[in-house]
Amino acid sequence: MPRWRGILFLLAVFAPFTALAESGRDPLNLILIVTDNQSPGVLGAYGNRDVITPNIDRMARNGAVFMSAHATSGVCSPSRATLLTGLLPSQTGVHNALPSQPPIENWSAISEFRNLPSMLKAAGYATALIGKYHLGWHDSAQLDFDKWVTFPSGHTEKFYDVEIIEDGKRYVTPKHLTDFWTEKATAFIEDQTGKEPFFLLLTYNGPYALPPVVNAVYENRHTQYYLDNPPAMPQEPVGDYLENWAKEGDPGTYSEKHGITPWAAIKALNNHRTMANLAAETTMIDDGVGEIFNALERVGADRNTVVIYTSDQGAAYGQRGLWGNSSWSWPFAAYDANTNVPLIFWDNGHRIKRKSNIDQIVNQYDFFATILELLALDDIEISSSPGKSFAPLVIEPHADSAADIAADGAAFFDYLTARAVRTAEFRYVKRLFSDDVELYDMLADPGERVNLASDPLYRETVATLDAMLVKFFDQYGDPYYDLWKGGAAKGRMLDGRRVEQYREYFPGWNKVELKQPMPFDHDLTNNPKDHRDD
Repeated sequence: MPRWRGILFLLAVFAPFTALAESGRDPLNLILIVTDNQSPGVLGAYGNRDVITPNIDRMARNGAVFMSAHATSGVCSPSRATLLTGLLPSQTGVHNALPSQPPIENWSAISEFRNLPSMLKAAGYATALIGKYHLGWHDSAQLDFDKWVTFPSGHTEKFYDVEIIEDGKRYVTPKHLTDFWTEKATAFIEDQTGKEPFFLLLTYNGPYALPPVVNAVYENRHTQYYLDNPPAMPQEPVGDYLENWAKEGDPGTYSEKHGITPWAAIKALNNHRTMANLAAETTMIDDGVGEIFNALERVGADRNTVVIYTSDQGAAYGQRGLWGNSSWSWPFAAYDANTNVPLIFWDNGHRIKRKSNIDQIVNQYDFFATILELLALDDIEISSSPGKSFAPLVIEPHADSAADIAADGAAFFDYLTARAVRTAEFRYVKRLFSDDVELYDMLADPGERVNLASDPLYRETVATLDAMLVKFFDQYGDPYYDLWKGGAAKGRMLDGRRVEQYREYFPGWNKVELKQPMPFDHDLTNNPKDHRDD
C-alpha cells in the first residue's frame, strides 16, 4: 500500500477518536460474547421459564433485545466469518465447518478481507480472542489479535481436560471449559485497566447442542438440578428432514470417527438427559456472563463498555422433530429454529435503550456496520457488504434513520444448497438440486407447519420472494465463491454422495481449495474481486 494512502487511512480511522476526545467521551470498549449452537428459546430473556439464566436475563432487562435476529448460515465457520467481515459465505468462500487444523501453516479463512479485529486493532484497540475460533490455523494468533487463547479444534468433544493453546503455549486445563474461558476473559479485562480501549471476542464453545457431546453422561455443577427438574422441550416424532438424513446412510457434514450420525440426533429427541445437559451448559455460560459483569464493575470499565451477547447459529431442540443446526438434516433445514439467534446489547452509559424488545429483523451481516457505528468508527467504508447498521435501533434517542432500517426488514440465508429469505410475514426457501420450494406464513403459522408454496393464492408471493432472493445474491455474491454458480469453497464443502451430486450438477467441478492466506491490507474496501489472486 502506498505510504500516502496508509497515512490517509490512519487519519480516517483515528478521526472519530479525535472527535470523541474533543467531546469529552472516551472510546468505548467492546465485549462480543458468541455462544455455540444456541437457540434464544433456551434463555429466560426469550421466555424460557425452566432454564436458569439470571445474568443474561438481567442484561436483557437493562439493554436492547432483538426478537428476530438471524444467522446468515447454518453452521459455525461460515457464520463466524460473516460476523467478523459482514460478508456472505458466497463472498468469503467459507461455506461449511472448516477442518480443525488446516494443512497449510498459518492458513486463515478471512484474513484477506477487512475484518473486525484487524480494524479495531488498527484503531488503537487491544484485542483478544478467548474461546473457539474455527476460522483457520489455531496454533498462533490470527487477525491481529494481541491475546490468543483457544483450543486446537473446531468441534467440541468434551468440556473437561481439554488441550489449550495460549499465546503459542499448549497445556491441558482440568477446569470445565466454560469456566476456563471466563477466567481468562476476566483476567484480560483486569489487565486492561488504564490501557483501554479493548476488544474482547469471548467465544464460548457451549452450550453446544450437538451430539454426541449433548448426549453424553457427564456432569457440571448444574446437571443434577436439571435431572431433578427436567426442562420442557418440544415433544415431537422424528421430522422428515432428519428421517431423510438417516435413511440415506450418509455421514453428512461431520466425521463418522466421532460417532456423529443422524441416529445420535434421533437419540437426542425427547430425551430428558439430553435436555438437562443442554440446560446445564447454558447455565454455565450464564455464570460466566455474571463474572464478566463483575469484572467490569471491579475495574470501573462498566461505564464505557458495550457488551453484545449472541450465538453463531440457532439449534433446534425438538422443533419439527429436528435436533441441532441446519447441517443435521437432509435437505438442509432453514427454519427459524435453525436460524434464529439471541441478540442482546447492553451498556451502563445509557446510550443503549433499556428494557426494550425490538421486533425488527436483523442478520449477522449487519453486525459489522452496527458495531462500527456504536464505536464511532462508521466513517470506515465497507463496500460490497450487504449489511446495514441497525445501531439507530439500539441507541438512545431513537434516530430518524431507524425508520429506514425497519422498512428494509429481511434476512437472507446462505448455506451450501439451501437459500432463504425471512421477512416479517414470510419465510421462503429454495434449494439448488430441486425445484421444490417452501413458503410459510410466519404470522399465521409461526411453527412453519404448512407449506403454502403450491397454493395458487400465494403464487404471486412466491414469485416476489424468489425474485428478491435471486436479486440479492446476484448483487452481493462473488461468482468465484458462489456455489450456486459453480463457484469454489474454502477448505470444505460437502461429504459423500452430496458432493457427487454437486459435481453432477456442475460437470467437472472440483473447487475445494486452500491457499496461503493473503496479508491484511487496511486500504481494502472489502471487495473480494479487487484483491483475490485468481
